[in-house]
Amino acid sequence: MSGIVYLAARRGFCSGVERALRMVGEALERGPLPVYVLHEIVHNEHVVEQLKARGVRFINEPEEAGSGTLIFSAHGVSREIEERARKPGIHLIDATCPIVKSLHRKAEDFAAQGFRILLFGKKGHREIEGVLGRISSEVTVLDSEKAVREFLASLSGEERKNSRFACLSQTTLNADDVAGMRALLASSLAHLEINADVCFATRDRQNAVKELAEKCEFIIIVGSAGSSNSKRLCETAASCGARAILLSDPRKFDVSLLKGVTTVGVSSGASAPEELVSELLEILKREKFELVKS
Repeated sequence: MSGIVYLAARRGFCSGVERALRMVGEALERGPLPVYVLHEIVHNEHVVEQLKARGVRFINEPEEAGSGTLIFSAHGVSREIEERARKPGIHLIDATCPIVKSLHRKAEDFAAQGFRILLFGKKGHREIEGVLGRISSEVTVLDSEKAVREFLASLSGEERKNSRFACLSQTTLNADDVAGMRALLASSLAHLEINADVCFATRDRQNAVKELAEKCEFIIIVGSAGSSNSKRLCETAASCGARAILLSDPRKFDVSLLKGVTTVGVSSGASAPEELVSELLEILKREKFELVKS
């Protein structure tokens, strides 16, 4: 086997992930110990295992934390979780991504103004659950253009004409999907406030994968199956016509997938550490693939 590897220039940890991991590291140094993290700090099992090895305790409910430090993950939490976490002996640290925090504020503002909120996202995702838990008014979660069409079909003509809607988005969705859903709503609702977009890091990484897909037959996205942004990168590559896989552990990469391939593209999700990319590149190098930065 032999060929060329193109490495996406924009890949890997985003600023929100770097910030969250830095906060965990500082808590381990300063205390009070032990350090608990509510849910995965970011959606990457490699990162989680590294932190466990350093003594971090991951929990599913705030009540599981004893005296020490409790950190909220980068995905954000509901008001109820915040209140349950406030108890004597616990030092709270909020590692919610600032862009997700901004999404919380927008949702709260629109709800206070009486808008009907339409939220693009995946039900059950931590970020979506956090947003839903910030406001008491009803929120409609839409995850596809099909879901948007079904929602619009459920509205009366009077609702389309007179009701005030505001649309927001989970920060890690496919940017093209979000644009399509926005356009459908804008063409059908008379009063629509649009604040729905993915974060800049998500958009940058998706655009970089599109660039890879223009010159690569096969694209490997390093990231976890539980990472929304990593899965969207894989979908982006496939939508551009490239064969694409999501790889959580480079050590398990099946080199037979390279058979007949001469151009490989490599990128990584916003929660995937660069060391995993380096491991993959070493494997490709052994298979006689020469690295060219994209």
